[in-house]
Formats: sequence, C-alpha cells, structure tokens
Amino acid sequence: DDYESKQMVMDIAHSLNLTALDKGSLLAAREIEDLPLQLFPLWRIPMYIATGLTAVLFLYCVVSDVVYTRVTKGNDNSFRIMISLANRVFPIVSLIMLALCYLPGALAGFLQLHNGTKYKRFPEWLDRWMLCRKQLGLVALALAFLHVLYTLIIPTRYYVWFNTYKYTVTQARENNTITFDYTRAWRGDSYLSLGILGFGLFVLLGITSLPSVSNAVNWREFSFVQSKLGHLTLLLCTTHTFLYGWSKFLMPHYYHFYLPPAYMLSLVVPCIVLVLKFILIMPCVDRVVMRIRQGWERKSVETPHWKDNKSSRPLVL
Repeated sequence: DDYESKQMVMDIAHSLNLTALDKGSLLAAREIEDLPLQLFPLWRIPMYIATGLTAVLFLYCVVSDVVYTRVTKGNDNSFRIMISLANRVFPIVSLIMLALCYLPGALAGFLQLHNGTKYKRFPEWLDRWMLCRKQLGLVALALAFLHVLYTLIIPTRYYVWFNTYKYTVTQARENNTITFDYTRAWRGDSYLSLGILGFGLFVLLGITSLPSVSNAVNWREFSFVQSKLGHLTLLLCTTHTFLYGWSKFLMPHYYHFYLPPAYMLSLVVPCIVLVLKFILIMPCVDRVVMRIRQGWERKSVETPHWKDNKSSRPLVL
C-alpha cells in the first residue's frame, strides 16, 4: 500500500519495456491472484448465447422441416440434419450475433441522448455487454466460416446431384422447354455477390480485432473499420438474407405448422439495429450525440418567476 514502493516497481517494469498497471491496494490481492486461473471470462456470455441460439434454432428447423415432412407426407428426410439444417442454422446464429455486437452501441447512444452527458455510467448489464462485443463478433465470424464451408460442399452431395439428374431426365422425357428467368438470375447473382462482399468485410473486421493489428492503427482508423465498415457488413449480410428469402414470407406453404421460415427469425435483431443506427446518423440527432461525446452536457436551467404577492403582477427588477 506504499505509493513510493509501487512507483519504484513500476519504474523497474518500464525500464524492462513492460507495461505496469496499478490495480489498487492489498485488498485487491485475491482478485489479482485469481486472474491467471480464470478460463476465458469474456468468452462465457458469447459462448452461452451461441450455444443457446444454435440449440433452439436447430430444434426449430428440425420440427419445421423433418417432423413436418414426416407427418404431412410420410417421407423421411432426416438426412438433411447433417448438412442442410446445419447450413441453415449457422448463418442465422452468425447474423444475430453480428447484430448483437452493434446493438449495445446504439442503445448507449440513446442513453447518452436521454442523460444529456457521457459522464453518467451505463447500467451494469450494458457495460458487460459492451465489454464482450469483440468475442461476440469472433464467434459470429467462426459460424460464418462454417456457413461458407457447408455451402462449398453442396454440389458434391448425393442428394443434390441425384435431384439434378432426376429433374433433367424428367424434362427430357416430357420434352419441356424452360425459358430463361431474368428476375431469378438477377436475384441469384445479387444474393451471392452480397454474401461474398459481406463475408469479406466480416473477415476484415476479424483481422482488425487482433491485438497485433489493432495496435498498429490509430483510434480513428480502428473506429472507422469497426463502426462504419461493421455496420456496412451488417447491412450487406441482412440484404443477403432478404434476397435469400425473397417472397417466401408471402407464400403460405412455407409456414410449416404455422411457423414462419427460419430465415425470418434472423432478420429481427439486425433490422432493429439498422433502424436504430439510421436514427442516430440523422444530422439532427448525430450532431447532438457528437457534442455529448466530445464533453458537452445538457443542463436544465430553471428561470425563476418573481411576482409580487400583493398585486400578483411581475416585479420589475
């Protein structure tokens, strides 16, 4: 607890090109000693979220796909669990978790607008949420990688090429001619292009979050990549999902057991984040937010009304 002794130790650490951090008095000794024994403390919440979402959505897809087909048509398509359903669940969880990275920042902006200052502490739950945003993004990136890998192996599946050959032979026997659908071509190319662009920016976000890279850029550059390009990544991935679904939400036969298609569930949180961000970047709102983050505080000034108790007329001072 001696200040001079601690300063001497910090000077020795600085002379060895080490970074010294004062963690307080001896009362913090137990907490400091437990630091090497902690197992990924900032990764617990992201892993819990990823595991919970994956389990719930996987069960949702099994019910709406495998169980529904067995009940209504009597067919067994349980083999789709291994690749088809996994390739449906992983991108949904990835997009939701990417949106969860930027949702606390939007909530923080509205809280600062409400409080009129940046010096008031956020609620503890929001503070913990913001501290694990990096881990949320990296878990989402890992799930996006799985989605890419599962998509690349689709042409090699027996189920895919069997249906392709069957469809081709059927069309040849019936002598049917299929006309080229320009709308479907535009939709397919746009869907794939936005997915590739979104995944590329997603990888860039993951690279810049590495300590060796983030330490090589200044704060403005890091903020531009993580905020501006991050929201652009979320917009591209959300649009990619909209193009995937296209008009399925209008077709009743996609609502198995009256449940909406799984891709619609992945659009709820991203759309909320994008709407909140759109409000925050409006000039009339962004100007106030930037002033608050630069140190300006909103102070309510009460103007006293001086009146004569006898005549109830305003006093002239």
